[in-house]
Order: sequence, then C-alpha cells, then structure tokens
Amino acid sequence: MPYPPEHKRRTRARIVAAASRLFRRRGFGATSVDALMGAAGLTRGGFYAHFRSKAELLEAALAAAFEESRQNLLARGLEDSRGEAWLTRAASRYLGPDHLRALDEGCAVPALGAEVSRSGDGPRRAFERELTRLIDGLATRLGGPHARARSLRALSTWVGALTLARAVHDPAFAEEILASARHAQASDHSPLDGASDGSSAAASSRGQSSSSPSG
Repeated sequence: MPYPPEHKRRTRARIVAAASRLFRRRGFGATSVDALMGAAGLTRGGFYAHFRSKAELLEAALAAAFEESRQNLLARGLEDSRGEAWLTRAASRYLGPDHLRALDEGCAVPALGAEVSRSGDGPRRAFERELTRLIDGLATRLGGPHARARSLRALSTWVGALTLARAVHDPAFAEEILASARHAQASDHSPLDGASDGSSAAASSRGQSSSSPSG
C-alpha cells in the first residue's frame, strides 16, 4: 500500500531540516548522505525518492536555514522593533555568544557561503534568492534613506566578524572581534558612498560585472 502524499511531504521536510542543521555544523562537503539520512531517522535508500542529488537538497536546506535567519533577526522578540533601535538589537543578537556557538542553528551565510560559491549554479541561485529576501527584510525593518545599502553593509560586517570569531581558538580573541563589530555598528549611521536603494542599481551592477572580462 503506497504512503499518502502527506507522508512524503513530512519525510521530505525531515530530510531538509536535518540537512539544514548538519550542513551548517559540519559543512556541505563533509556531510554524507548516510549521515544526514541517519540524522533524519531514515535510511539511505529513501534519499533519491525525494532529491535527485545532494546539491538539490542543498538548495532546499538553504531556504530552511535562511528562514531561521529571518526569524532570528526580524522576529523572536524583535517584532515591534524598528529603525536604529532594531538594528542595534539585531546586531547584538547576531554578534552575541549564543550565535557564535550555535553553528547548526546559525546564519547560513558564514556557515555555507564559501561552499555554495563552489557548488554549481543551482545552489548559487538559491543562495542569492534567499540572501536577497533577507536583505529586503532587513532594509524594510531599518527604513529611512539608504536602507538597503546600510543593511548590506551591516550584514557583511556581521558575517565577516562571526566568521573570524568562529575561526580563532582563543575565546577572548573571538569576543574582541565580535565586540569590535558591535562597536562599529553602533557608531555607523552613514550610507555607503554613491549607494542607491533601488534594485535597478544592483541589477545594473550585475550587468556590468557579467559583461566585464574575467581575470
């Protein structure tokens, strides 16, 4: 007797949830199909009933991980916060000790960005789509002039600081890195030079990049 459609949807969701956590904690390349199916409480044989490849699963796992990022930065106690007050609170959360330690529940950008850049067009498109949604959400919550440019700069600063802090061995050094980024965030209220909040500027920049010869 075949399983009902809802069973297949629930099973797929279990695989995606397990992959989202394991890919962030161990890395995409270091996580085998056996390991992620075991984490989902399933056997390897069922994997290809849901995904054609591990790269396809990565796309779904990225969507799940970025949804957690949106919840962490825009909800879970920050729903009513706006503007500079929200940005300060979001920076403290992103650059705090809990996020430093929570690799499997943390932001997908520092955890998987480098691997995604080497993982083919599908994962890169998925990453770009989810990153755009995240930036749009941050810009809407920040509001004001140059909100998109400031949100891009803020997230870039947070990601860089968190990546460095996770890479060092000395906890005091890690906290120094995070504290420096928090301080920079608190003192930075200026737009990027020449920045525009319009999506047309970003599209134009992408077009110029694609037409330029590669080095």
